[in-house]
Amino acid sequence: MRKHQGLTILIMCCCLGLLSGCWDVVELNKRAIVSGIGVDWKEEEKEYLVSFQTVIADEISGKAGRGATPTSVYKASGKSIVEAMRNASRKVPRIISLAHTGLIVISDRVAREGIIDLFDYLDRDSDIRLNAEVLIATQGQTAEDVVSAMTPIGKITAFALEQKIDLTSGQLGENFRIEVDDVIRGLLTPGGGPLVNGVTIEGSAEKASKMETLKNAKVEGLAVISQMAVFKGDRLVSWLNADESRGTVWIRNKMKITPIHLKLLDQGGEISLEVMRSKTRLFADLEDPANPIIHIHVEPNFSIREVNSAIDLRNPATMKLLEDAASKEVIRIMELAVRKSKEVNSDILGFGQAVERSDPSAWRKMKNRWDQLFPRVQVKYHVKPVIRNSQMRDRSVLYKIHNQ
Repeated sequence: MRKHQGLTILIMCCCLGLLSGCWDVVELNKRAIVSGIGVDWKEEEKEYLVSFQTVIADEISGKAGRGATPTSVYKASGKSIVEAMRNASRKVPRIISLAHTGLIVISDRVAREGIIDLFDYLDRDSDIRLNAEVLIATQGQTAEDVVSAMTPIGKITAFALEQKIDLTSGQLGENFRIEVDDVIRGLLTPGGGPLVNGVTIEGSAEKASKMETLKNAKVEGLAVISQMAVFKGDRLVSWLNADESRGTVWIRNKMKITPIHLKLLDQGGEISLEVMRSKTRLFADLEDPANPIIHIHVEPNFSIREVNSAIDLRNPATMKLLEDAASKEVIRIMELAVRKSKEVNSDILGFGQAVERSDPSAWRKMKNRWDQLFPRVQVKYHVKPVIRNSQMRDRSVLYKIHNQ
C-alpha cells in the first residue's frame, strides 16, 4: 500500500511541473515591441549609440489611435550594445522586447571600425532572430536617421525596408536578402568577408522622420535601398556600384530579374532585354594548385522588352546576334565584380567555396594563404544566353516604318 502511495505522490509531483506555466512570462501590455535597431558610434565618448524603433500598437490597429506616428524611436548609449540597452530602460516605460526585430541598421562609421563585437552579441542573444535583415547606412547618414524615417506605404519602416529588399532583389537584380546569419558566415569566410545591402535617405533626413511628410503627395524624405557594401574580415572597405552589384549577384547565383541594355552598332539603334531566370555554377580547376582557375558558367534566359531599332526579330540570324551581344554584356558586368573583389582582396564571390567543393584536401592546404592566392586567380566565363520571347510583338514599329 505504501509503495502505491509513493508512486502516486511521485506522479502528482511530475504533473505539478507541467502545470507551472511560463515562469518568466511578461504580458504584452508591459512590453515595448522593437521592430528595428540602429547602431551608431559616438566618437567623443567612444560609445555605441543604439536606436530602437518600437511599435505603437494603438496606432497600428487604428481603433484607439490618436493620429500619432505608428512607431517611436528611443536611443541610448553605452560602451557595449548590452549597456546601451540597459541604459534605455531610463527612457522606455516597458520591457524592451527584441523577439520581433526584423531589421538591423549599422552606420558606415561603425562598419569601418569593425562589426565583430556587434555580431557576437546578435548571435549570442536568444531573443534576436538570425533571420533579421542587415543594412549599412551610407556614408554621411546615421542608422538613427534610417530607423526614424517614416514610410508612405506600410506603417512600420523596418518591415517596409524588408519588403523593399525582397522587391528590388526580384525586380532589379542589384541586391539580395542578407540576414544576420549570412553576415556571420561571411565573417568566417577565409580571405573574404560579408556583403551587406546599403540604405540611404533620399531627400531630407529631418523631414523623413516627421509625420507631416506622410500627408504630402510628394515625399520629401524616403529610405531607399542602395548598392552593397563590401567587407574585408569584419571591416567595411568599399561600396559596389550598380554594375558591380549586378555582377556579384550574378556570380553568386542570386539573379532573378534584371534589365540588359544593348547598343546595336551594325544595325543601329538600341534594344533592352530582361532576364527571366538565370542559373550560375562555379567550378575550380586545380591542375596547378598555386594558380587556381575559376570557371563561371551562366545560363540566362532573356525576354525582349524594348526595341528602338529597325532590326528584323523574325530573322534567326538577328536573334543569334542579340544572344552574342547579351553574352558579352553579361561577361562585362561579371568582370567588373571580379575586378572589384580583387582590388579590395576580399573573396565575396565564393571562389574559395568553389575550390573547396572541387578538392577539399587541396583547399585545406591553401585556405590559410588564400589572401595571397585570391588576387592571382584566373577567371574564365562561359555564358550561354537564350532569348525566349519578344512579349506581345516581334517586329518593331521602326521596322515597319522603314520597310513600308
